[in-house]
Amino acid sequence: MRGRWIWGVALIAMGAFFLAQQLGLFGALQLPFWAFAFGLLGLIFLGTFITDRRQWWALIPGCILLGVALVIVNEQNEFIPAQQAGALFLFSIGLPFLLIYLVDRRLWWALIPGGVLTVIALITWVSGGAVSGQVITAIMFFGLAAVFAVLRFATRHNPWMGWATWVAIILAGIGALLLITGPAATAIVGPAILIGLGLILLVRAYWPRLRS
Repeated sequence: MRGRWIWGVALIAMGAFFLAQQLGLFGALQLPFWAFAFGLLGLIFLGTFITDRRQWWALIPGCILLGVALVIVNEQNEFIPAQQAGALFLFSIGLPFLLIYLVDRRLWWALIPGGVLTVIALITWVSGGAVSGQVITAIMFFGLAAVFAVLRFATRHNPWMGWATWVAIILAGIGALLLITGPAATAIVGPAILIGLGLILLVRAYWPRLRS
């Protein structure tokens, strides 16, 4: 029944698209068939999720296909610069993972790809302007630190997720160092901090054995 419904809606939409194109209803808007096809497939996947919330996987291809359709339409019409369109496409890849976590809070892992891709999309959107590369890189580290901080807050009742706190602290520290000392010093100080924290964790892990 669901398959017939999907194909029925798809055929009606395709017929309406070709009819509107022949009648010139799109006007000056350039809407290639592939943009329509990717967008329609994306909506079908999203419809699959809406009809059955257990099918959260459908959010991933649904959002990505809509992102592809957006890029194609923008390429033909140039509503926004290509760089910003690429940023929106990156966000379309990260968005479904954020939605997956909102649908089922047990799927905490979805926060990592969703948050990281959202930060990268934001950096892509703002890069190339008046903001210096050093500041943009620092913002990226702060953003990634925020992702793992949110992850730790979301899993605060799980004692095994303490590692997310350390990752957030390390990334935030590298971002602060980049703002204060510049990229040259950060290239040395950043790895030194990672090595130092790693040694601290190893000592804490083996200290009881060494004492016994």
